[in-house]
Amino acid sequence: MKEFALNKIQLTDEFWQGYQELVRKETIPYQYQVLNDEIDVDVQAEREDPNLPAGKSHALANFRIAAGQMEGEHFGWFFQDSDVYKWIESAGYSLLNTSDPQLEKTVDEVIDLVAAAQEADGYLNTFFQLTRPKLKYRQLYFSHELYCAGHLVEAAIAYDQATGKDKLLTVAEKNIANICTHFGREPGKIQGADGHQEIELALVRLYEYTGKQTYLTLADFFLEVRGEDPAFYEKEILKNQADGLSDETPRVDLTYLQAYDQPKKQHEAKGHAVRMLYMASGMAKVAQHTQDQALRGACEAIWEDIACKKMYVTGGVGSTVHGEAFVGPYDLPNDTMYCETCAAIALVQFSFELFKLTNEPKYLATMERALYNSVLSGAAIDGKHFFYVNPLEVNPQRDQENPDKGHVKAQRPDWLGCACCPPNFARMVASLQRLVYTCDQEKLYVNLFVASRLEEPDQFTFEQTGGFPFTEDLTIRYQGIPKTLIIHKPNGLSKFQIDSEHEWQETNEAIIFEAVENVTANIRFEQPLQILRANPQVIQAINQVALQRGPFVYCIEEADNRQALWRCRIDPQALEATFAKEDTLLPTTLRLAIKGYQSEEWSGTTLYEERAETVIPRTWQLIPYHLWGNRGIGEMRVWLPLVGKK
Repeated sequence: MKEFALNKIQLTDEFWQGYQELVRKETIPYQYQVLNDEIDVDVQAEREDPNLPAGKSHALANFRIAAGQMEGEHFGWFFQDSDVYKWIESAGYSLLNTSDPQLEKTVDEVIDLVAAAQEADGYLNTFFQLTRPKLKYRQLYFSHELYCAGHLVEAAIAYDQATGKDKLLTVAEKNIANICTHFGREPGKIQGADGHQEIELALVRLYEYTGKQTYLTLADFFLEVRGEDPAFYEKEILKNQADGLSDETPRVDLTYLQAYDQPKKQHEAKGHAVRMLYMASGMAKVAQHTQDQALRGACEAIWEDIACKKMYVTGGVGSTVHGEAFVGPYDLPNDTMYCETCAAIALVQFSFELFKLTNEPKYLATMERALYNSVLSGAAIDGKHFFYVNPLEVNPQRDQENPDKGHVKAQRPDWLGCACCPPNFARMVASLQRLVYTCDQEKLYVNLFVASRLEEPDQFTFEQTGGFPFTEDLTIRYQGIPKTLIIHKPNGLSKFQIDSEHEWQETNEAIIFEAVENVTANIRFEQPLQILRANPQVIQAINQVALQRGPFVYCIEEADNRQALWRCRIDPQALEATFAKEDTLLPTTLRLAIKGYQSEEWSGTTLYEERAETVIPRTWQLIPYHLWGNRGIGEMRVWLPLVGKK
């Protein structure tokens, strides 16, 4: 199954086109100003730790210093080059969607800077160039050199697609050539992998873009060699000490690095959530081309472990701040979790690649859940404030007083010392259309209800129109060579009615038109309110429910309901719900009002007492989860307790 070139898809969707315009007009210019240290912003550490960088970005300055254009020292995380690369990638996709000569000029200047910083042999990583030149590729347990190279590759592909300018692609391929010189099975080469996976999936994209087999072979090598020798990183550290290059004696956590065994032998989601999912995405992409059944089986097992045991109702993943990691099955705390924005983006990516590999619609349902909820919650509606952590429950006063919740923020900061999430959000939204359609030789797959037009010259055109998720109708039109159309049903929709002169088949997951040349269909459906319960083994959600309509999970927020949201009580058997379109947040926001109850506060100071809970009727206002935190600091909850005796 293949993707379509993005320039063949034109979005007309009110919801997603609005987000793409936000990224183009607000997010991309703002992020450039931050990366260039042009504006005074509150750059916060992503969690409480005085050793973490904060205060400024300095990302572009690092390149200028490496290029000899200014004096100074490297500042920021050792992987900060990737912030610049992801910004270029998001700008490239935005330029592909909408011409912007001034933005293109700015990107060209940044690309010139990146090229100037690259060394003659192709090496490029400002942290090691400026701080540890003798340790290049010798501290892989933490270095992120290949991680940054992967993001450089993805940025180069996006910009070449958008503009036809290949200068950055030349830089990226020169960098990969340098990596090929140092890594591989040949004697004298490094037989190990980067501590943070990313290059694997980027290399497959480069193979798909250029057709050069070397890149697919290198991606496969990095997946094969990871965990092959579990002592690799320890040997690396000892060799650096023996050679007098480093006296560092770090503790290497192989589970955190997913290096405890070869990826094809891993069947659980363990360790750092983003690393895990980037690696799994690379595994799925390699398996698409090599038909490696061991890799495919591992991908399917890892996904099942996540989707069935370790994923939040919002599509967020990563239950603990300690290692930003997955924990055991069904352990999903709502107030101390991590749910990094990058992890949700990676889950979208992994699920999409698995769908392309297997053609199973369950992967699209998870992709959609993460996309509409945990990905979008990563940015404010002004496009200039960002979450690293996406909680499902916030009580600002208590969170502030609890050191275990130092990573949980009730309001999105201007920027983050570890700024991987803001440009990651921008590149995902700017390239959203890549998720909407896929195809093989005989079939066209419609993966999302997103109003758009797909045109494959001399073959076919396909168009879907409608106002999903705000309306309950969709019209499709296809004209061209015979194709079977497989239209995936989004999660939570029901009572489909199809009006068409052509025959169709309907399954639980899809609407199918067999081998059509010219078809028009009007599709109507309902988006009922879903009252979701968690598996009883998720003890943090016992006797609580979450509410969802269409793709949106809902939450209650202090801005609409005053304080003490923990007093909310719901009776699913007598729930009255009213949806209303408003424009107080986005141009269209689908709000929810539910008739429930409010528990009465205790009088006196007793901490424990034998008594029945009393409640009074109360209407609660809810908004889509991804919009919380845009109206000042306040409480928020996704899971709502059930009422007892009334």
